[in-house]
Amino acid sequence: MARSDLGKPITLQLSGKAIPNRLYRSPLSEYASTYDEDDVERTGIPKPRYAELYQELADGGAGLICFGNIPIDRHNLENYNNAVLDPRNPWDPVAAFAPAIRAAKSRGAICLPQLQFPGRQVPEFLNPHPKSASDVQLQPCLNKTYGKPTALNLTEIKQLVDRFVWAAQVLDKAGADGIILHAAHGYIHNQFLSPLTNHRTDEYGGNLENRARFILEVVHAISEKLPSNRFVIAAKFNCQDFIDGGLSFAEACVVLKWLEDAGVDFFDISGGTYESPVWRGDIMKEFAKRPSQKLRGSYFVEWAAEMKKVLSRAIIGTTGGWRDAQFMAEAVMIGDVDMIGLGRTLREDPNFVAKALNSQIRMSRL
Repeated sequence: MARSDLGKPITLQLSGKAIPNRLYRSPLSEYASTYDEDDVERTGIPKPRYAELYQELADGGAGLICFGNIPIDRHNLENYNNAVLDPRNPWDPVAAFAPAIRAAKSRGAICLPQLQFPGRQVPEFLNPHPKSASDVQLQPCLNKTYGKPTALNLTEIKQLVDRFVWAAQVLDKAGADGIILHAAHGYIHNQFLSPLTNHRTDEYGGNLENRARFILEVVHAISEKLPSNRFVIAAKFNCQDFIDGGLSFAEACVVLKWLEDAGVDFFDISGGTYESPVWRGDIMKEFAKRPSQKLRGSYFVEWAAEMKKVLSRAIIGTTGGWRDAQFMAEAVMIGDVDMIGLGRTLREDPNFVAKALNSQIRMSRL
C-alpha cells in the first residue's frame, strides 16, 4: 500500500480548514505547567517546555496537533502540572497559551487544544470531594485513589457549560483553530453518558437523550459564540466503555451522530475508562490480542470503521496501538478511517510522521 495515502490532505467540512496529511498527534497530558499546592492561582501556567514540545511536534510533520488535558477548573485537575484555563486566575490566559499554539501551527498543522473536566476522576490528594454527574465514587485504580464525588446541581451544570465556552474563546483569541472536548476515558462527558456513573433523575439522567444533554449543550453553546465556519469543534470519544453497564457501542453510535448534527467536525475514537483502561493496551493483555490490534495494529479501528458509516460529514480518526506505517496507510486507503492518531509513538519520536511520509521508517520502536 502506498504511503502516499497518509500524505494526502483532508478538509474539515464546516470550517473549511485543510489538514495537510492524515497523521495527527492525539491528546496526551504534557505535565509541563506550574503547580503550587499553597497558591492555586499560581497553578496551571504553561512553562517554556510546553511550547517547546509543540514546536518539536510541528517540526516533526503532524498534520493535526491536539494538546493534552486542559482542565477548566483549577480545583478539578486530571493531575498536577496540568495546564489550566480558569476564569478566576489572575494571569493572562491568552498570553500564556499563545506561544504553544503558535509553535504547533508554525509548520502548517491545525491546532486543537483539548478541554477537559475530570469529574470523579480527580486524584484524591488534589480534591477529596470532586463534582461529577452523580455521587458514584471511583474505586482505587491506576495507582491512585479518588474522592467521594457530589452530583453537580443544575446551576453548576450551567456554570460548567459557560466555563467550556469561556475556555474555547480564550484559545480562539490565542490563535487555536478550534478545540477538542475530552468526552472519552471516563471524564465528565463520559460520566454523564454512562449509566454506571449517571444516576440522575432530572433532565440530565435516565434515557440516552437525557444523558447526552450535557455534552450537546456544551457543543451548541460553543458554536453559538464561535461559528463553526471558522472554529473547529472536535471530540475525543469512546466507541464504548468496555465495562458492563457502561456506554455501549450502539449508544455511542447514536450520540456520535447527534454530535455531528450539533456541529462536531472531527472525532478521535478511543475506548475505556479508568476502571477499564483499554486505551492502554500494554496492560490489557486479553484486549491486546484482538484481531484489530494483532493483524492491523490498532485497538479500535474495527469500531471506528463502523462508526464512520454513521457519519455524513465529520472526519474520523482513531488512536491506540498504531506502530506500523503500512497498517496506517492501509486503514486510510480502504476508508476505515480518515486519519491516524499517534500518542506514545510521537512521544518516543516526534519526527515519526515526517519519516513515515518520506518512507524513511515503517515501524515505531515502541
